[in-house]
Formats: sequence, C-alpha cells, structure tokens
Amino acid sequence: LDIQVSKLRVLKQSYLSEHYDLEDRVLKYYPQTIKEYEERIAGYENDVALAEQHKPQGDEKFCPMTLRGVSYTEKAAAGEMLLAICKEYPLSAPVEIGSYRGFKMEVFYDTVNTAYTLNLCGAYKHKVLLGSDALGNLTQIENELARIPARLKAAKTQRVETIVQLENAKVEVEKPFAYEDELKEKTDRLNALNIELNLDEKDPSAID
Repeated sequence: LDIQVSKLRVLKQSYLSEHYDLEDRVLKYYPQTIKEYEERIAGYENDVALAEQHKPQGDEKFCPMTLRGVSYTEKAAAGEMLLAICKEYPLSAPVEIGSYRGFKMEVFYDTVNTAYTLNLCGAYKHKVLLGSDALGNLTQIENELARIPARLKAAKTQRVETIVQLENAKVEVEKPFAYEDELKEKTDRLNALNIELNLDEKDPSAID
C-alpha cells in the first residue's frame, strides 16, 4: 500500500507540473505567440503589397533602381553600380544606398558569412547575400522579394495552428488528476494502518 501511494504521489506531482505549464501557456505563451504572428502577418502583407505596386517591367523584367539618388533603368548598369558601392562600404554597420521596388536598400559587410549583404527594408528587413556577379545579384534580389508571399502564408498557417493549440490547452487544463479518488482512498487507508501499527507497538497487551 505504501508503494502504491508513493507511485500515485509521483503521478500527482507530474500532473501538477504539467498543469502549471499548461496554465502558463494558456495565459502567456500562446496569446503572446498569436500576437507575434499577427504582427508578422501585417508586416508581410505590407511588403507583398509594396512589391506588387512596383512590378518589374519591360523585356528585362526590371524596375528602375535608385542608387545614391540616381535612377538606373538598365540591369547591367544598376548591377555594376551596386557592386561599386559595396566595395566602398567595408563596414559592418548598415548604410542606406538607395531603393528598389519600393524597398529602401542598405548594405553592410557580413563578417560571419564574409560577404557583402543587402537589406531590402519594408515593414521587415529582407536579407540578400551579394556575390561578384552584377546580374546575379539582381536575380538574388528578385528571388528574395518573391519569397515574401510564402512567408506570409506560413505565418498565417502558424497563427491558426497556435490558436488550435491554445484551445486544446484550455480543455486540458480543466481536466482533474485522473487518480485523485484512488490517491485519497489509499492515503486514508495507509494513515489508518500506520495509526494501528503505532498503537500495537505502544500496547504490549495487544501483542499478547
């Protein structure tokens, strides 16, 4: 009986630990996570709309790129100037150099990846690692902008999944300890037995 009660107490402790964790998730973690996803969704929606407003045009599928106040309408010229500007800024602090498709552009030298990096700044900063190929860099920029709708979709999916997890946790947190009655019954029996055993030890006539 003593062993059974000990096992049930371990189960109860495990239940309480999980219960407190669930309470914390219901009250703090899930609401905060949902709020973060909603902010992310709003940011991505802004950036998707921004990119849609400035679609690449013409045979080259290129929007004019502004660099240092000068607008470049040809891909090759814009790509070469972007490379030239990068070489002038070997610093790790981002420096604004122009804009493309409604996004401000910052460059900095990424010491971790040992490469020049471009930030496309909308509601969020979208990072592009630059190489030595002028036209290749422009393709990388377009590819990064093309990924934003997928990130928006993923954030919406994660928000829905988190709401479902919150609702499930609300149900789980209301569930009582499954073995509460058994624990109480066996604890009471054990206490009664211990009292009887103690009385027997103190009363020699009972042993006789």
